Amino acid sequence: MKADATSIKSHAASWIRSQGPLITLVVLLIFAVMRVPGFRSAVNITNIGKQVSMTGVLAIGMAFVILSGGIDLSVGSIAALAALLAARCSGEFFLAPILIPLAAGVTAGAMNGVLITRVKIPPFTATLAMMLGVRGLVFILAGKTAVVSGVSGQWFSKIAWGKWMGVPYAAMIFAGILGVAIVISRYTGFGRSVYAVGGNEEAANMMGLRVTRCKMKVYMISGACAAIGGMMLASRVTSVRPDIAVGWELTAIAAVVISGISLVGGIGKIGHVLYGVLILGVIPNIINRLTERQTTYANHLITGMLLLAVVLIQSRIAKKHNTH
Repeated sequence: MKADATSIKSHAASWIRSQGPLITLVVLLIFAVMRVPGFRSAVNITNIGKQVSMTGVLAIGMAFVILSGGIDLSVGSIAALAALLAARCSGEFFLAPILIPLAAGVTAGAMNGVLITRVKIPPFTATLAMMLGVRGLVFILAGKTAVVSGVSGQWFSKIAWGKWMGVPYAAMIFAGILGVAIVISRYTGFGRSVYAVGGNEEAANMMGLRVTRCKMKVYMISGACAAIGGMMLASRVTSVRPDIAVGWELTAIAAVVISGISLVGGIGKIGHVLYGVLILGVIPNIINRLTERQTTYANHLITGMLLLAVVLIQSRIAKKHNTH
């Protein structure tokens, strides 16, 4: 009986740890619905959906990278490049503001992959260099005015402002990409390879997995997701400045870590990225509504404390796992 009770307690503790992001989100939503004025309004919920969708797409790509044991600091700069290219091409032929930014994002991701897998530069250093280089390119392409006018095609602006049955297109894009990512991570050989490489790269090599190809793919996916996020941003704003999307890489990393995906790689579920993204969207909304003003510093403080708590919990779980 004691063994059964211990087993039940262990399974319960394991479930709570694995569902921690969901529990945190539910608690936040209950508090917001009961205590925060105007939170339940359709306009507010729609705005939250629009706001989290852009960085949420970046977080999906980041999740693949972190699960493989890497990191990508260049996604914010790639998103800015994609936004600028989308704004510049919005008056061209129908698919130009989609295909050209997407090609740029995949190319930047592939360059990250080459630097990491072929040149053997550590992911942090390689993607930091790419972040700075791409941001510099954005400033050069923007020219002397440092501002590129917003989209000229009405169809393109509907990506951010359009709705279908009350659901924003941006949220639908995020949900669609997340659904595809979940299927890839759970049911494909590539998805299993990502977890294997992140869990133990040396063992993955010994198993015959194509580690280099896997890493190349995750960084190209990250670049593509960053480009999609940038296109969504371009369709939302009236003008694209070269300093747009600054800090998005940190928001994406924060969402991934809060979702329960371990920074050491190989542990976590991509589907849980939804919880991390929503948590980071709901917290500032609650603060802004309670204080009736934009409180960026308070948002950063709470996000930082939440990140620290998650990392400490992950560290304790890893230590327990290693001792058993």
